[in-house]
Amino acid sequence: MYRVPMNAPEKRTLTQNLRRHVTHLSVDIGERHLWNGDSLERAAQYIESEFGAAGYAPRRQTYTAYRKPVSNIIAEKKGTRSQSIVIGAHYDSIPGSPGADDNASAVAGLLELARMLKNSRCAGGFKFAAFVNEESPSFGSDYMGSMQYARLLKERNENVTFMIALEMIGCFDKRKPQKYPLRLMRHFYPKTGDFIGIVGDLRSHRPVLALARAMRGQGLAPTSALVAPRQFGGIDRSDHSAFWQHGFKALMVTDTAFFRNENYHKETDTIDTLNLEVMADVVASLFAALVELGG
Repeated sequence: MYRVPMNAPEKRTLTQNLRRHVTHLSVDIGERHLWNGDSLERAAQYIESEFGAAGYAPRRQTYTAYRKPVSNIIAEKKGTRSQSIVIGAHYDSIPGSPGADDNASAVAGLLELARMLKNSRCAGGFKFAAFVNEESPSFGSDYMGSMQYARLLKERNENVTFMIALEMIGCFDKRKPQKYPLRLMRHFYPKTGDFIGIVGDLRSHRPVLALARAMRGQGLAPTSALVAPRQFGGIDRSDHSAFWQHGFKALMVTDTAFFRNENYHKETDTIDTLNLEVMADVVASLFAALVELGG
């Protein structure tokens, strides 16, 4: 098992970088959607610049939504094998919310994973995708950025091992009660909101369980896994569902959103409500797990 080689200065750098990304997206830019001026373009430019600073040559997948041009931002690390793991996070927010947890936290995690994986030795490759238009009214439609990208990968017959959607990875608090779709689940899953969840459909059970095992092996962040039918409990409510629709195995890494975070889709979804220390542990665990699975 690969263990993450992260000392105190590296952990501090990771935490500071996560704070910087979330601050820029949720404070400096704020609401990020088609109806808030050039907010999506400003977010896209920031993501491009961070991919570039990490040593990538990012490219745009631009298309038209509601008569406006919008773009996914893609960076790629080639492996020695043809297979690749897709890691994605949407950079838009719901109107009326600065979207610190939903979903600046996940974009921050995506950017740091890209930085950390750049010089890792993995036989498999990685595709890092910052998606536009995940939120309503685009969700589930062709205006959804992940729907556009999943279709492109399918048309190109890309060899995708599986896809990971990062969806809200910053809300952790042992004092918060954890809710579930079924009350019975409290007997099998944590009762407090201090863990990261990995969820997927029945077809994606192997990558769900493999990623959970690899992350637990780091001993950094409590990790729980759920495999269920696609219609169960909202497990399809992020970009991974677009990949399911196009025949790929896919899963979501999440702090469980509205089952924990009372600021979900509200103006109170701000950076001061996030636990950046635990968030850094989650990203470090993901990094180690991806090196192991990508190897």
